[in-house]
Amino acid sequence: MGAGPDDDPVRFAEAGAPWWPVLIGPVVAVGGPFLDRLAPGGATPWAWVVIGVVLLAPIALIVRTRRRLLKVRLTDTELVQGEEVVPLERLVGVRPPDGSGRFGIKPFGDHPSVLRHLGAVVVTMDDGTRRAAWARDAEGLHAALASVLAEREPSS
Repeated sequence: MGAGPDDDPVRFAEAGAPWWPVLIGPVVAVGGPFLDRLAPGGATPWAWVVIGVVLLAPIALIVRTRRRLLKVRLTDTELVQGEEVVPLERLVGVRPPDGSGRFGIKPFGDHPSVLRHLGAVVVTMDDGTRRAAWARDAEGLHAALASVLAEREPSS
């Protein structure tokens, strides 16, 4: 078996969403009865458990979806943006994040536009088209992309 893309060192990565919001439901389920004891009328622990489960399910779904659709990973061979995987051989240039890639340029990851909380880095493809790569840390993504592309260029 040859070396796959998972064996390449990761130059840049963002998970898309943290896991800590999933803890909101269990914290409410455990902490609610203690708070309820302070109120007159006694505790209703079963209600707090139901509330915790009701909070847990949609939050877990949202976190899982955001982690799948907003993940970013750059290795020596590929750029992963959400569910789109782009071989780095297709990339020929990269511009610094200056805000120009937010509108009018098709972003990677099959999104209609670059989301507000993400920065855009304009990338030139081998066929001359321009696409918007995106990340929370657009400067970090630009530096990593520029580094990978500079290492790939033949020295003259």
